[in-house]
Amino acid sequence: MAEFSSIEELAVDDRSVHIECSRETSAALLAVVRARYRTQRCAFVVETDRGFERDSVASHLRFYGSIARSSVHYEDAISHFNLRGVAKRKMGGLSPSALALVNLARASLFEPEACFLERPLSDLDAEGRAIALSWIAERMEQGCRFITTVEPLREALLMPGVACWHEEGRFIAVDQDDDEDEDGGTAYEGDEVHVLKIPARTETATLLFDPRDIDFAESMNKATYLVVRGERYQTPRTMDELEHELSRAGFFRCHRSFLVNVQKVAKVERYTRNSFNLTLGDAAHTSIPLAKGRAEQMRERYRW
Repeated sequence: MAEFSSIEELAVDDRSVHIECSRETSAALLAVVRARYRTQRCAFVVETDRGFERDSVASHLRFYGSIARSSVHYEDAISHFNLRGVAKRKMGGLSPSALALVNLARASLFEPEACFLERPLSDLDAEGRAIALSWIAERMEQGCRFITTVEPLREALLMPGVACWHEEGRFIAVDQDDDEDEDGGTAYEGDEVHVLKIPARTETATLLFDPRDIDFAESMNKATYLVVRGERYQTPRTMDELEHELSRAGFFRCHRSFLVNVQKVAKVERYTRNSFNLTLGDAAHTSIPLAKGRAEQMRERYRW
């Protein structure tokens, strides 16, 4: 498992990196990124970006387009980020999702070589999240390096690049799937459903969940969690143990760190040739990473 011992070491790495960290660490990282990339075309989006409340979205982006002097016209940014419906609306009256998209549209005007984004997916609805992830993937393919701070870690795994979490001064990279799967995953043995319960712990009790109620399992920060109706519960099972137990209950190991209940999947999204996500049918339209090495397995298994 790769580690970076300092913010400075993280900043000099050439890969895009997405970090689960505190707001204090995010602010420190922003300062380092500003200093390192001061001679390059950069864009920065932080949580406090609100613009002028009385400005319309169109005038806000027109102003920054005049500063950026790039080949991206502000009208094109409005269309690309699906902001046509709010173009005449005042900045102060935008929904959190629309404001987040405006901030990304503003960043796009600079055609950045390096881009710092603070919690870029947190306020977005499902449609906005798809637009944001598509733009990030496109810019990365064009050579832009992204440094983002996120919460929770799952959002870091939705974006191409290295996902990390911050712990005691170190930045620890999440093990990612490569293109080769040594054993091809747990063998599929038909549609038989096991009668079983999956344990999870709270401070006062051990809960036993029916697999049909579990949306997905995730491994984060050296612990494994079950997500049930939007709530997270720590389980003593490892991801490998859960995969073994739940493979015949309709679960699929879509990523090294994720095991998803396929019955809960509403949509498979592809942003670029090698970038996939699964969107669940829950109220939040939760997105889960689908490793490119497992996308073909999933397609073959379920004939999608």
